[in-house]
Amino acid sequence: MIKKIVLLSTLPILLASIANAQSATENATTSTTEVASPIAAKGKNIVSLAPIQFTENGVGLSFSYEKGIDNGGIVAYNLPVIVTFNLNTNSSNGNHQDAMAYFSPGIKFYPTSSYGTVKYAIGPSLVIGAGEKTSYSYDYNTYNTQSKFIFGIIVSNSLNINPTPHFYMGIDFGFGFTYFNRLGGNNDGITGIVQSGFKMGYRF
Repeated sequence: MIKKIVLLSTLPILLASIANAQSATENATTSTTEVASPIAAKGKNIVSLAPIQFTENGVGLSFSYEKGIDNGGIVAYNLPVIVTFNLNTNSSNGNHQDAMAYFSPGIKFYPTSSYGTVKYAIGPSLVIGAGEKTSYSYDYNTYNTQSKFIFGIIVSNSLNINPTPHFYMGIDFGFGFTYFNRLGGNNDGITGIVQSGFKMGYRF
Protein backbone atom coordinates (compact mmCIF):
# COMPACT_ATOMS: atom_id res chain seq x y z
CA MET A 1 0.00 0.00 0.00
CA ILE A 2 2.79 2.41 0.92
CA LYS A 3 4.59 1.63 -2.35
CA LYS A 4 1.46 2.48 -4.36
CA ILE A 5 1.08 5.81 -2.55
CA VAL A 6 4.72 6.67 -3.21
CA LEU A 7 4.40 5.77 -6.90
CA LEU A 8 1.18 7.78 -7.33
CA SER A 9 2.70 10.78 -5.57
CA THR A 10 5.82 10.77 -7.74
CA LEU A 11 3.96 10.22 -11.04
CA PRO A 12 2.83 13.90 -11.45
CA ILE A 13 6.38 15.08 -10.73
CA LEU A 14 7.74 12.70 -13.38
CA LEU A 15 5.17 13.80 -15.99
CA ALA A 16 5.86 17.47 -15.26
CA SER A 17 9.60 16.89 -15.67
CA ILE A 18 9.05 15.18 -19.03
CA ALA A 19 6.76 18.02 -20.24
CA ASN A 20 9.26 20.67 -19.18
CA ALA A 21 12.08 18.86 -20.93
CA GLN A 22 10.06 18.56 -24.16
CA SER A 23 9.09 22.24 -24.03
CA ALA A 24 12.70 23.27 -23.54
CA THR A 25 13.74 21.11 -26.50
CA GLU A 26 11.07 22.69 -28.75
CA ASN A 27 12.07 26.19 -27.69
CA ALA A 28 15.72 25.46 -28.42
CA THR A 29 14.81 24.03 -31.84
CA THR A 30 12.66 27.07 -32.66
CA SER A 31 15.40 29.44 -31.56
CA THR A 32 17.97 27.61 -33.68
CA THR A 33 15.64 27.66 -36.70
CA GLU A 34 15.07 31.38 -36.34
CA VAL A 35 18.79 32.10 -36.21
CA ALA A 36 19.54 29.87 -39.18
CA SER A 37 16.59 31.10 -41.26
CA PRO A 38 17.66 33.46 -44.05
CA ILE A 39 14.33 35.27 -43.69
CA ALA A 40 15.09 36.15 -40.06
CA ALA A 41 18.65 37.12 -40.96
CA LYS A 42 17.79 39.29 -43.98
CA GLY A 43 14.09 40.14 -44.10
CA LYS A 44 11.56 40.12 -46.93
CA ASN A 45 11.02 43.91 -47.13
CA ILE A 46 13.32 46.59 -48.60
CA VAL A 47 12.77 50.35 -48.55
CA SER A 48 15.33 52.31 -50.53
CA LEU A 49 16.22 55.71 -51.91
CA ALA A 50 18.11 56.29 -55.15
CA PRO A 51 19.97 59.61 -54.92
CA ILE A 52 21.09 59.06 -58.52
CA GLN A 53 18.37 57.99 -60.94
CA PHE A 54 18.37 58.14 -64.75
CA THR A 55 15.53 57.91 -67.25
CA GLU A 56 15.16 58.80 -70.91
CA ASN A 57 13.96 62.21 -69.68
CA GLY A 58 16.93 63.11 -67.52
CA VAL A 59 18.38 62.79 -64.02
CA GLY A 60 16.61 62.75 -60.66
CA LEU A 61 15.89 60.50 -57.69
CA SER A 62 13.55 57.69 -56.72
CA PHE A 63 11.99 55.92 -53.75
CA SER A 64 11.02 52.25 -53.87
CA TYR A 65 9.51 49.47 -51.77
CA GLU A 66 10.20 45.79 -52.42
CA LYS A 67 8.54 42.81 -50.74
CA GLY A 68 9.29 39.12 -51.12
CA ILE A 69 6.27 37.01 -52.02
CA ASP A 70 7.52 33.51 -51.24
CA ASN A 71 9.56 32.20 -48.32
CA GLY A 72 12.36 31.05 -50.61
CA GLY A 73 13.11 34.59 -51.77
CA ILE A 74 12.64 33.76 -55.46
CA VAL A 75 9.83 36.19 -56.35
CA ALA A 76 9.25 39.75 -55.13
CA TYR A 77 7.20 42.73 -56.22
CA ASN A 78 8.71 46.19 -56.53
CA LEU A 79 6.99 49.60 -56.33
CA PRO A 80 9.30 52.46 -57.37
CA VAL A 81 8.34 56.13 -57.69
CA ILE A 82 10.73 58.21 -59.83
CA VAL A 83 11.11 61.94 -60.50
CA THR A 84 13.58 63.23 -63.10
CA PHE A 85 14.44 66.54 -64.77
CA ASN A 86 15.89 67.31 -68.17
CA LEU A 87 19.26 68.83 -67.31
CA ASN A 88 20.27 69.07 -70.97
CA THR A 89 18.87 72.56 -71.28
CA ASN A 90 19.68 74.42 -74.50
CA SER A 91 18.13 76.55 -77.20
CA SER A 92 16.02 73.65 -78.49
CA ASN A 93 13.93 73.58 -75.31
CA GLY A 94 14.32 77.16 -74.15
CA ASN A 95 16.48 76.11 -71.18
CA HIS A 96 13.39 74.53 -69.63
CA GLN A 97 13.97 71.62 -67.20
CA ASP A 98 11.01 69.45 -68.13
CA ALA A 99 9.99 67.31 -65.13
CA MET A 100 8.64 63.76 -65.39
CA ALA A 101 7.21 61.54 -62.65
CA TYR A 102 7.04 57.76 -63.04
CA PHE A 103 5.36 54.86 -61.27
CA SER A 104 6.76 51.48 -62.30
CA PRO A 105 5.21 48.49 -60.48
CA GLY A 106 6.92 45.24 -61.35
CA ILE A 107 7.97 41.71 -60.49
CA LYS A 108 11.53 40.60 -59.74
CA PHE A 109 12.76 37.01 -60.10
CA TYR A 110 15.86 35.92 -58.15
CA PRO A 111 17.22 32.71 -59.77
CA THR A 112 19.27 31.82 -56.67
CA SER A 113 17.07 33.49 -54.03
CA SER A 114 17.32 37.07 -52.75
CA TYR A 115 18.93 36.01 -49.45
CA GLY A 116 22.67 36.44 -49.60
CA THR A 117 25.43 39.02 -49.86
CA VAL A 118 25.29 39.60 -53.64
CA LYS A 119 22.23 38.58 -55.64
CA TYR A 120 20.99 39.08 -59.23
CA ALA A 121 17.39 39.61 -60.30
CA ILE A 122 15.49 40.16 -63.55
CA GLY A 123 11.88 41.03 -64.20
CA PRO A 124 9.28 43.09 -66.10
CA SER A 125 7.71 46.35 -64.94
CA LEU A 126 4.92 48.54 -66.21
CA VAL A 127 5.86 52.19 -66.66
CA ILE A 128 3.39 55.02 -66.14
CA GLY A 129 4.84 58.49 -66.61
CA ALA A 130 3.44 62.01 -66.63
CA GLY A 131 5.05 65.40 -66.99
CA GLU A 132 5.90 67.93 -69.67
CA LYS A 133 8.11 68.51 -72.68
CA THR A 134 9.26 71.79 -74.18
CA SER A 135 10.18 72.22 -77.83
CA TYR A 136 10.66 75.09 -80.26
CA SER A 137 7.83 75.80 -82.69
CA TYR A 138 9.14 77.17 -85.95
CA ASP A 139 5.61 77.92 -87.10
CA TYR A 140 4.99 80.35 -84.25
CA ASN A 141 8.64 81.25 -83.57
CA THR A 142 8.27 80.47 -79.87
CA TYR A 143 8.79 77.71 -77.28
CA ASN A 144 5.88 75.45 -76.56
CA THR A 145 5.55 73.40 -73.34
CA GLN A 146 3.10 70.50 -73.65
CA SER A 147 1.84 67.83 -71.28
CA LYS A 148 3.34 64.38 -71.73
CA PHE A 149 2.02 60.94 -70.75
CA ILE A 150 3.60 57.57 -71.41
CA PHE A 151 2.56 53.99 -70.73
CA GLY A 152 4.86 51.09 -71.51
CA ILE A 153 6.90 48.17 -70.26
CA ILE A 154 10.55 47.57 -69.40
CA VAL A 155 12.67 44.58 -68.42
CA SER A 156 15.06 45.38 -65.58
CA ASN A 157 18.28 43.75 -64.42
CA SER A 158 19.16 44.26 -60.76
CA LEU A 159 22.18 43.60 -58.59
CA ASN A 160 21.49 43.51 -54.86
CA ILE A 161 24.31 43.92 -52.35
CA ASN A 162 23.65 43.15 -48.67
CA PRO A 163 26.85 43.79 -46.70
CA THR A 164 24.96 43.50 -43.38
CA PRO A 165 21.63 41.88 -42.44
CA HIS A 166 19.79 45.21 -42.77
CA PHE A 167 21.88 47.54 -44.95
CA TYR A 168 21.01 47.30 -48.63
CA MET A 169 22.59 48.64 -51.82
CA GLY A 170 21.42 48.01 -55.36
CA ILE A 171 22.03 48.86 -59.01
CA ASP A 172 19.19 48.66 -61.55
CA PHE A 173 19.10 49.00 -65.32
CA GLY A 174 15.97 48.59 -67.40
CA PHE A 175 15.11 49.10 -71.06
CA GLY A 176 11.76 48.91 -72.84
CA PHE A 177 9.29 50.74 -75.05
CA THR A 178 6.02 52.64 -74.84
CA TYR A 179 2.53 51.53 -75.82
CA PHE A 180 1.28 55.11 -75.52
CA ASN A 181 3.41 58.22 -75.89
CA ARG A 182 1.04 61.17 -75.81
CA LEU A 183 2.38 64.68 -76.22
CA GLY A 184 -0.17 67.46 -76.02
CA GLY A 185 -3.00 65.01 -76.71
CA ASN A 186 -1.34 63.44 -79.77
CA ASN A 187 0.23 59.98 -79.83
CA ASP A 188 3.86 60.23 -80.94
CA GLY A 189 4.15 56.47 -81.43
CA ILE A 190 6.54 53.92 -79.96
CA THR A 191 9.65 55.24 -78.25
CA GLY A 192 12.31 53.81 -75.96
CA ILE A 193 12.20 53.88 -72.15
CA VAL A 194 15.28 53.73 -69.93
CA GLN A 195 15.48 53.51 -66.14
CA SER A 196 18.70 53.11 -64.18
CA GLY A 197 19.82 54.01 -60.69
CA PHE A 198 21.95 53.37 -57.63
CA LYS A 199 19.94 52.66 -54.47
CA MET A 200 20.63 52.49 -50.76
CA GLY A 201 18.16 51.38 -48.14
CA TYR A 202 17.05 49.26 -45.20
CA ARG A 203 16.05 45.61 -45.23
CA PHE A 204 13.73 44.18 -42.61
